[in-house]
Amino acid sequence: MASHSKSSVRQRSTLDLFRNLRNARVAIFHPKDDNRDILVQQLQRIGCQTVTIWPPLADLPEGTDIVFFLLNAEASDKKKLAWLTPASAIPLIGIVEYENPTILDTATSLGCHGILVSPVHHNGILSTLIMAIHHCQQLRLLNKRNQRLEQKLQASNQISAAQAVLARTRDIGAVEAYKIMREQAMLKRVPIEEIARAILHADGILHR
Repeated sequence: MASHSKSSVRQRSTLDLFRNLRNARVAIFHPKDDNRDILVQQLQRIGCQTVTIWPPLADLPEGTDIVFFLLNAEASDKKKLAWLTPASAIPLIGIVEYENPTILDTATSLGCHGILVSPVHHNGILSTLIMAIHHCQQLRLLNKRNQRLEQKLQASNQISAAQAVLARTRDIGAVEAYKIMREQAMLKRVPIEEIARAILHADGILHR
């Protein structure tokens, strides 16, 4: 039963991704050729709104949800293309003329969430698109989780440092110092981290 439930969740998630593609705004940075024409046709069949641009713009068109781009020397110049970054909040899909370790290394270093290999075919565009969106979403979730963990670690370090300050200045143990901080936090109805920061700030002023 649990396995069936997990399968249903995954299926619903994939269906949601597909539904969300309808009316998605897709920017295609690629010169006009058969590859671009096939890509535009297939994306429009899916229901996406497409805009084709060449050469690439330094900034994305307003409201862009997904980007396909020709991965070449020009696209690799991060200074010109601010949107081409591993920190991208939207899926980036590179179109390459051939596969080799150098090209794939460039794609990953630029933050590509998916790859299409020329010549582009109708088959494979949808699956590449879905996987790229999924990959991008997972990276965003991981980044948010990492940020929360870093914040918790920073708060824990501040609490430990404030405990040490209280223990030193009041000549008490670490447990008693933490108890005082917790009581103050409850009294003032603020997080204990805020009490810790106030203690460290006051200690810093006294020792200037």
